[in-house]
Amino acid sequence: MTEEVMHCANHPNRETLLRCNKCGKPICPECAIRHPVGWRCRECAQLHRIPTYDLSPRHYALALAAGLPSAIVGVILGGILSRFIWIPLIGGLVIAFAVGLLTAEAISRVTGYKRGIGLQVVAAICVAFGYFIGHPLLLLATSHLPVGRIPIAAFWAWLDFYRIIYLLLAILAAVGRLR
Repeated sequence: MTEEVMHCANHPNRETLLRCNKCGKPICPECAIRHPVGWRCRECAQLHRIPTYDLSPRHYALALAAGLPSAIVGVILGGILSRFIWIPLIGGLVIAFAVGLLTAEAISRVTGYKRGIGLQVVAAICVAFGYFIGHPLLLLATSHLPVGRIPIAAFWAWLDFYRIIYLLLAILAAVGRLR
């Protein structure tokens, strides 16, 4: 019994013995899609993205519009709350985790509970910029100095090791929530 040699419908120079099990079109192994009932061509397999991960530019704009203010507010409120915590290191890390989750939750809600790498990047950017904007605002709000006389050292006080750990934990919490 000899097999009939066919040529792939998408790649005419490739010989194949494989056919789509729905429409019968000859397909090469590169064009074949594994389906629960056998091998199918791309058209018959009907590949679609999961709607949860299907994002438009509008979703990114909404995520940025909700994520940045929530991160700024979270950093300011967290900074105020951290003054009342008995164990500052552990309390600060809990607050960092909460700021990341708050930012991710705001992004998730305004985008209709979408997820994906793009939103994770937006969340990380929002948390980072929220920290770099919110922390100096916190210093301004809690400082007894006039606005024009803030020492440069106080303004850049967020650049120590503890603050970097805080920022990394907040980013990881936000990114992990949007997986």
